[in-house]
Amino acid sequence: MTLETLRPLSYPRLIRRVRAILVDSIVLPVAVFGVVMVGSAVGVSDGYAKFALLIVPIFFLEPAMVALTGGTIGHHLLGVRIATLDGQRNINIFAATLRFVVKVLLGWFSMIFILTTKRHQAFHDLLARSVVIHKSPSALPAYEILAERGSNSSEYSYPSVWRRVLVIFGYWVLSSIVAVIVSGVSVSNDCLAFQFCARWEHLLLLGLNIAWLVSLGIAMVWGWQGRLYGCRRRPR
Repeated sequence: MTLETLRPLSYPRLIRRVRAILVDSIVLPVAVFGVVMVGSAVGVSDGYAKFALLIVPIFFLEPAMVALTGGTIGHHLLGVRIATLDGQRNINIFAATLRFVVKVLLGWFSMIFILTTKRHQAFHDLLARSVVIHKSPSALPAYEILAERGSNSSEYSYPSVWRRVLVIFGYWVLSSIVAVIVSGVSVSNDCLAFQFCARWEHLLLLGLNIAWLVSLGIAMVWGWQGRLYGCRRRPR
């Protein structure tokens, strides 16, 4: 067993991960645009070829780089890497692809889990069984380093991961239905169908949208913590 295996993993703070995502959100569109422009310049006209020109740079800069190098350009620039749960290896290409797809589909909702999970994992990391760790924690100030959160699994028995995921999704659907119903009975048909809204209707819809987003975030955190009906944790 190596010294590296014995050393506790060091996790980056949320702001460092967000900065890595921001870097990638600039690099990726620029790369895709560049490849598409080159394809147009050399006369690529077939529909499948054009689709490939969009997919190839995305696949290379996200799942492929994560599997082969341990991170995207943003991760490497910010001094972090994506690894397996023990922090010893890069995740495989299938896990990296799953991680990327879930991250794209859920957006910032996935990042909420960083604030509550034991290993500071986003939801896409939980599903891919990956962690984001510092490359060189010894070179960083103490405030940049997060240790593993303490677990209360000795006090509580938690439902399975997939049960909690399904319950969270159910609460999302319920919250969305409630938001649609409340919107339908609160504002005029002209506002809903044609966007001819009075000022108070705009404000009401804005408030409803904010409340809906907050409810989705709460459902994610409470569901994962085993505090929602349908996936409650139980005292041991």
